[in-house]
Amino acid sequence: MSDWIDRAGQDPALMNDFATLCGFGGRLAGSGQEDAAMAWALDRLRETGGTVSRVNVPYDGWRCLDARLHLLEGDDTGVPLACKPLLRSLSTPDGGLIGEVLDLGIGRLDDFDRAGDAVRGKIVLVRHEYPFSPTHMHRRRKYDLAVARGAIGFLIANPLPGKGLLSGSSGRARGGPGIPAAYIDFESGERIATACAAGPAHVRLVIHGEELPDALAGVGILDLPGRTDDRIVISAHMDGHDLGQSALDNATGVVVALAAARALAPRVSDRTHGLRICFFSAEEWALAGSARYLGGLSAEELGHLKLDINLDTVAGDDSLTALISDFPELEGFVANSAALADVPVATYLPLMPNSDHANFAAHGIPAMRLLAGFDRPDSRVNNILSPGDVPAVVKEAELRQALKVTCAMAWQGLTMSGPELDAMQRRTA
Repeated sequence: MSDWIDRAGQDPALMNDFATLCGFGGRLAGSGQEDAAMAWALDRLRETGGTVSRVNVPYDGWRCLDARLHLLEGDDTGVPLACKPLLRSLSTPDGGLIGEVLDLGIGRLDDFDRAGDAVRGKIVLVRHEYPFSPTHMHRRRKYDLAVARGAIGFLIANPLPGKGLLSGSSGRARGGPGIPAAYIDFESGERIATACAAGPAHVRLVIHGEELPDALAGVGILDLPGRTDDRIVISAHMDGHDLGQSALDNATGVVVALAAARALAPRVSDRTHGLRICFFSAEEWALAGSARYLGGLSAEELGHLKLDINLDTVAGDDSLTALISDFPELEGFVANSAALADVPVATYLPLMPNSDHANFAAHGIPAMRLLAGFDRPDSRVNNILSPGDVPAVVKEAELRQALKVTCAMAWQGLTMSGPELDAMQRRTA
């Protein structure tokens, strides 16, 4: 391992930054918490030198005004159950949506196919899955299936007992098709499933949401020029959810990016490419912030972005994996970086569009997501999106190993030749 990478991993401000960022709260986009956290992070970046800026990009803002769920058991009142609407859920009629529930188990494609026309006109119940595994099916795909198959409502249950509600986005665009949709906790899911097994079960779901047509997502940028106009990008999302403190997802990524900027800034010179740090908001809203930012760049600007190292949930387990987005040349790049940092890092080739790296990849930019706990559903990473996403589930040693790997990856990219960087653009068929 290079001595400077080892020293970078010992950054004395890392854990103070982590505590400060978590102190802003869950940082849900539109709450004001993410704006305050972004301003703080940009002040921290200014200490490294370079050019610091913030741009605002529009996204489909929304907020929940009311949410209630009742299991109807022989009277109009019913049994109250815990629920939390998916971001951008369609609102119910004023009196609520009453419907029969169809329990589709996990809710994958074959579950919907087996149910066939029985989905139409029902409120479907599915289960959330640990997001980081080769077999995972994302909540938004399940929601989209429910909409496409004619369901009138969508409930998705936490599969872990005693872990409370979860948060997440429906991905519904403003004015787009959709249905009322909410997360429920494990216990509520079991109660509804038991009622379904005993005979037709009905619920009343009330969701009232408000569109925020002028919503803006902040993008914080540090630009450090080098010998060329090309840039190696380190990205992380600032926003989170309001159930916990978004410590894993994604205070871990932000503070590692800040510490990497401190370590790399003095090393960016006329002998390296340039470095860019990007902090995105509205990532939890179907990756809207980075999509709008990249979509607003010219073809020339996009052409100078040679690599995205996206840091998202880089602690919560002692294993690290780089999701390399169908760019096979990144496998060797990751292996070399892991050797330089003396930290094992696995790779997973297929694109997983579960963070901002996916939007870079969509523009043909080699992109990866550095992630802890891949295919380890019993790890502390299973606290993301939940009230358990708090600082106590993050270990300092995990942050420090992610920092070393990030520095090694960025340094390798900064010192590669132009043809070497261009060669990484090859994608699998």
